[in-house]
Amino acid sequence: MNYVFYDFETSGNNKDFDQILQIGAVLTNNNFQIKDKINISCRLKKNIIPAPQALLINKISIDQLKSNEVSHYSLIEQLKNKFEEWSPACFVGFNSIGFDEDVLRQGLFQSLNYPYLTTSKDNRRLDVLKLARGVSAFAPNSIVIPIGEDNKQSFKLENLTKVNQIDHSNAHDAIADVTATLELAKKMKTAAPEVWDSLLIYKKGDDIGKKIFKEDFVCYQDLVFGKLYNFAACFVCFHPAYGKSWLAAFDLKHDPRSLLDLGFSELKQALFSSPVKIRQISLNKMPIVLSKEYFASLDDYKDIGLEEISKRAKLVKENQEFCNKVFEILAEKVKEKKETSSQDEEDYFPEQFIHESSIKMSKDDRVIFYQFQKGSWEEKAKLYNSFQDNVLKHFSRLLIFEENSDSLSKEELTLVKKEIAEKLLTTDQKPWITIPDAMKKIDDLRAEENTDKKFLNDYDLFIQDLESQHKKNL
Repeated sequence: MNYVFYDFETSGNNKDFDQILQIGAVLTNNNFQIKDKINISCRLKKNIIPAPQALLINKISIDQLKSNEVSHYSLIEQLKNKFEEWSPACFVGFNSIGFDEDVLRQGLFQSLNYPYLTTSKDNRRLDVLKLARGVSAFAPNSIVIPIGEDNKQSFKLENLTKVNQIDHSNAHDAIADVTATLELAKKMKTAAPEVWDSLLIYKKGDDIGKKIFKEDFVCYQDLVFGKLYNFAACFVCFHPAYGKSWLAAFDLKHDPRSLLDLGFSELKQALFSSPVKIRQISLNKMPIVLSKEYFASLDDYKDIGLEEISKRAKLVKENQEFCNKVFEILAEKVKEKKETSSQDEEDYFPEQFIHESSIKMSKDDRVIFYQFQKGSWEEKAKLYNSFQDNVLKHFSRLLIFEENSDSLSKEELTLVKKEIAEKLLTTDQKPWITIPDAMKKIDDLRAEENTDKKFLNDYDLFIQDLESQHKKNL
């Protein structure tokens, strides 16, 4: 199997509303020998304000943001072509499933491409951050896990590489982070081959779901409010709203005997009041799920004993009435969440609907989608208004504006410039970085002792210039 190790440097840490500014990636064979590589940077999109904290970390210059010859669209096209050329492979990153994959999907879809590149064409995924966490619990002493200032294990890439004697002298440069991730992965594959192999057998989240369904119980790791926990859990049901991409498992730390005969309301209260007894597992996020052979690694369950844990799992899995009640309780909780969520149109953001728009694309829109990809910019400009889906219409128009604004009519150009100006100049609280946000962050960072004041001054002038330009478009 070939591996693709990749990393992005981005304009900020919001995976829906920031953009890729640099991509580093290498293709390796099964022995981690590098066969090919890419390292591409691009300029800032016209509808994005970068977070100053991100630029202070990744050292991306204002000059690159303004003047790089490569556009975001061109970067995405080069990345897509190279990743497709390298497929099938196992795509590997550090916190890639938690962040980089979502940023990649936004970049692909906003460039009017199919977003699920790393999970199609027999590709697999592996997240080295998840792997390191799993190894720390289920194969301790395989690698060194540093202790942070808070006296807790630290899983930051630069900390892991330092204590494991891996060169990482240019941290937060994409290709340097890729090389460090590759070396860390190599160490873990050598030192903890059983954990490595047990994770790589899963091609998709469905495979993990099948494992949990079939096994008496599994050993499962999850991050709960920023803290790692290791569970012994057994299958209860797949999720009523999210289907086989999520499932509910019973935490076997708790004795189910007192719960099995409870009525609906009492059971709902008992299961989801602290301590929570039902664990909802997002299978597409590729959680660490190992067989019951790893039970000895679960410190919180040892005193209960393997025999009792097995009995509890059997009681839950064989009680279909209990499992059905849990399914109904989860369905009710989904309904309650929908009823209490905001219905305000101002809370509707196209970036948060790319999954729905791509998976549920109508037949007519799919035809236009492929015509749009192949057409010239003038042809794209004539096509985009034909989309039935407003999300597709929104991103295709933005793309044309970004890449070839002359293709738009005067009225369309005025409208899109005004929309971007309103988005970036608003003083309302939004999930993206606005110009007022950026100005406040500059002031806050200037008050800190060790920040790069010259960079902040340059960034301040850059933001002031953007503010002036956008105000003209209101």
